[in-house]
Amino acid sequence: MGRPVEFDRDQALEAAMRLFWGQGYGATSLEDLLSAMEIGRSSFYAAFGDKRSLFVEAVELFAARTRRMLDVSGDSEESLASIPHFFHATLLDAPRRRVVRGCLMVNTVLEMADVDPELSALAALELEGIEKIFSDCFEQAQCAGEYPAKRAASELAGHIMVLNQGLRVASRMGTPRSELKKRVETGLSLVGLNFG
Repeated sequence: MGRPVEFDRDQALEAAMRLFWGQGYGATSLEDLLSAMEIGRSSFYAAFGDKRSLFVEAVELFAARTRRMLDVSGDSEESLASIPHFFHATLLDAPRRRVVRGCLMVNTVLEMADVDPELSALAALELEGIEKIFSDCFEQAQCAGEYPAKRAASELAGHIMVLNQGLRVASRMGTPRSELKKRVETGLSLVGLNFG
């Protein structure tokens, strides 16, 4: 019988996710992970398998948290309001240490595209999931007659996702928060959303 797990797996995964988010996959060594997660090598392998498997879990955790920021109750007005709220929560009201990391999913697509296409594709798929939620928000409001149906919800969501991805890259580049705010306001105004 194996020894019982002597650490909090969720807490260790959280620490790994933050490390990958800040440093990227390639720059994060196993030693970095063991130190951040405060676990030994044997516990690491027993609980997570290997660095790549851990990274997959970290990306999935990050994506799940991002999706939760867009969860709406089904109310069409709340659906549209969730989009500006998303940018407040993830970019403009978030602590600077988080903002300068960008988005783990966007970072992964960029870092891994030519290194590990499968990891890049995983992150891209998670981003598609976020874009689908944006689309659902617009579609819900359109069906309720609270938003014009001149453009397909999927096209509107594509615009929001391009805005989101660009903002995450800009935040990694150290763009001041005041400038990020202007870009959010402009990008949302182009699809008729107010950024309060």
